[in-house]
Amino acid sequence: MHHIPRLMILGNHALQRGWDPAAVTDWFHRCFVDGYDWVMLANVIGMSQYADGGRITTKPYAFGGAYINTMSDLCGPCAYRPTERTGERACPYTAGCWEFVHRHRERLAHNYRTARAVKQLERLPDLDGLLRAARRRAPGAPP
Repeated sequence: MHHIPRLMILGNHALQRGWDPAAVTDWFHRCFVDGYDWVMLANVIGMSQYADGGRITTKPYAFGGAYINTMSDLCGPCAYRPTERTGERACPYTAGCWEFVHRHRERLAHNYRTARAVKQLERLPDLDGLLRAARRRAPGAPP
């Protein structure tokens, strides 16, 4: 699997839901042929899970469906719409990203790369519905 779907889809999913970064890294080690420390530490611990506190990257690699749609061809056949935050066809990555920003807003407000998202969060007219939808997802990692 190419690193973009791996980090964009799988890593972003785990980050948005707050899964244990060590468990996520262990899973990546076991599931990918290039699961070596030199790959996993930078890509999973640093980029994907932001578990090193920003030593490798300057911001969490959390984003919504619009970014996935721009950077890949994965959204075309999907039943969800990347630009919709709420509703039946709302992209779970979009709602998950905003819920992630909301959950970590205190810390993200002080990071020059994420402060803008926190300000945008405060202007979302559908924030309450978006947070309710995001919280209906199963919060735990798969067994």
